[in-house]
Amino acid sequence: MRIDMALLCDAATERGGLLNVLGGGITQAARPEFPAPLGMTLALRVLLHPTEIDRPHELEILLQDADGDVATRAKIGLQVPPGAEIPAGEEAAVPIPWNFPAQPAIPHEGRYSFEVLIDGVHQVSVPFTAIKVDSLGGEQ
Repeated sequence: MRIDMALLCDAATERGGLLNVLGGGITQAARPEFPAPLGMTLALRVLLHPTEIDRPHELEILLQDADGDVATRAKIGLQVPPGAEIPAGEEAAVPIPWNFPAQPAIPHEGRYSFEVLIDGVHQVSVPFTAIKVDSLGGEQ
């Protein structure tokens, strides 16, 4: 099992096994004040080997700052739908547009990363920087 795509974007949806991504590749979150709304989506694609598709898995997403303090945590059940036909030798692709239903806040300026684990094993880090800007969009 592995994550072959992980990026921050303005929005993402899933349709027919595909991720539709709008404004992908966010590396900065410019906000006029902190704490501030997260206001972004984490788009993931998980690939499962045929030996891994017959049981449920747990995907965990942590948002942590540079000091390792966790701002939010989400756990998501992950399983290939029963009866899905996976051709021999291919992996099952599971697209996940994670929109953070609880809408966590970015507590302060600085470096952050989303840490993604599957079944307790770290898979990928998706970093970004939160910066303070004035109401006209310039850095303060």
